Amino acid sequence: MATKRFRRTRDLILTLAVTGALVTACGGSVDDEVPSPNDAQATAEAQSEGQTGPVACKSDGETGERVVKDTFLGDVTIPADPQRIISGWLIGTELIDLGVKPVGMLDDYKANATPEELKKVSGVPDIGSITSGVNAEKIISLKPDLVITFIRKDVASRMNVESLEGIAPVVAFEIEEPMDVWESYPRVAEALGCGQVLQDELARLDAGFSAIAEDDKAKIAELGTVAYVEGSAEPATYQIATNKSLVYERLTKAGLKYFAGAPANPERYNEQISTEDLDRLSSANVIFYEADYSGKPTERTKALLDSPAFKTLPAVKAGNLFPYRTPYAYTIAAGDRQIEDISDAVAEAKPAP
Repeated sequence: MATKRFRRTRDLILTLAVTGALVTACGGSVDDEVPSPNDAQATAEAQSEGQTGPVACKSDGETGERVVKDTFLGDVTIPADPQRIISGWLIGTELIDLGVKPVGMLDDYKANATPEELKKVSGVPDIGSITSGVNAEKIISLKPDLVITFIRKDVASRMNVESLEGIAPVVAFEIEEPMDVWESYPRVAEALGCGQVLQDELARLDAGFSAIAEDDKAKIAELGTVAYVEGSAEPATYQIATNKSLVYERLTKAGLKYFAGAPANPERYNEQISTEDLDRLSSANVIFYEADYSGKPTERTKALLDSPAFKTLPAVKAGNLFPYRTPYAYTIAAGDRQIEDISDAVAEAKPAP
């Protein structure tokens, strides 16, 4: 596919037409969204303070343009040193992780961000949501020089990525499963000129999980098998991680043996199971559960943990129930939290009977 390049001379009428279509798709009115000239100037000044400037982790001396290949929109030419970045779907926490403060963000990052991370992007305006769509009028007012996002075919219409090309270069990395967000993180970093910085951090993170396997080898050998559970949006069901998940990858990299209750050839990163089959977890001597950044079970998982049947499981009765924080935050910071959680669990867990 031919290289995509943002043309600053694009017809203003086309831009306004795109704006109207996208705002309507978001359920809003153009008249309601357009600020007065004075308001617009004040907003622009407030947004520019502390939100513009080079990407901190970018290699020094790089100027001009770079081409990001094989994106959802083909090969895309972007500034080598973007100054005003819009963060799209599932990308927000990774940009925070890299030290990038966008000028606008899709609001989905808030679900997996810590208070410290939220503070780093305090004042950054929302540009919409994955459920209601993006607000192109807002994006135009922020004058971005790059839009970067993940995309999946079934949500592409909500992101309107092709229409956003009329505003700024759009780098959209296609994913299918949550695990793909983590596996595509290096591509995000490379697009921003931060590839080596991230590779160094990934190596450090891998060493952290591997160190548990080596340093606690004797204790781990006594623990038997472990499982990971979380609640479910479907009534009377719960979910376990499978060998297609990042949770499984990290638990096993840390030397732990995953329980046999998970399917050997799963279709997805998790398996949904009826709560009538909680006994499937009985073979696990240690159970990790989905927790927020503070270690508290998420709302959906708390309902599972509070159920009388769950409390009768051998691992729970033995006190071998441990939090696994922010499993769906695909960042280095989340990985560091999980190293702590696994290390603490290994130290505290009682050996298998």
